[in-house]
Amino acid sequence: MGMYPFLNGGTFLGWYRECTVIPHTKDMDIAVFEENYNPEYTEKLLRGETSFILHRMLGKLDDSLELTVSMKGTRVPPIDLFLMYDGVQNRTLTYHYVSGVGGDGTKYRYTYPIYDPWCAASLHDHIFWVSCSPMKQVKHEYGPLWYLDHPSYRYNWNSSGKNVRIAGKFSKKELKLYYLTFSG
Repeated sequence: MGMYPFLNGGTFLGWYRECTVIPHTKDMDIAVFEENYNPEYTEKLLRGETSFILHRMLGKLDDSLELTVSMKGTRVPPIDLFLMYDGVQNRTLTYHYVSGVGGDGTKYRYTYPIYDPWCAASLHDHIFWVSCSPMKQVKHEYGPLWYLDHPSYRYNWNSSGKNVRIAGKFSKKELKLYYLTFSG
C-alpha cells in the first residue's frame, strides 16, 4: 500500500536498549509519515480485507490519527499505528510529532527531532525502519536516564514522556467522530 512503518515510542526504546521488546509492555508502537499513509488502509481494515482487525481509530487524518490493530485470530499484542506529522514553525520544518487522544478528548502531541536517514533493523526476525541516530531520539523522548527501566504500571502514556504536551481538546461532539472503538 506504499506505507513504510518504522519503530516508535516504547518499541523503539526496547529495540535500542534491550534488542527486543520490553518484557512488561503490552503493545507495539509503529509510525508512518503522514505523506506515506494510504487512507484506503483504514477502509480495508473496516471491510475485513487485511490480516489485521481494527480496534480503535483516534484523532483526525490531518493532524492526530492513531489506529490500534491486532492480527486476526489474536488480540496480543495490540499494535498502535501513529501517523507522524511535520511540525512547521515560520514555514520551516523544525520537528516531527505523533498524537494521542485521551478519553475526555484531550489531544496530546509527542515531538521528535527531525528524522534523519533511515536504517534497517531486525526485531524478532522482522525488518523495520529505524532512525540512524537512535540516541538522539531516545534522549529526546525519555531523557538522560533513558537506559533505566521503568515498570509499565508506573509509566503514564500522557505525562511520563519528556516529549509530550497538551495540544488542545476535542469537543464532546467531535469526540463522537474522532474517538472510535470497534469490536472484533
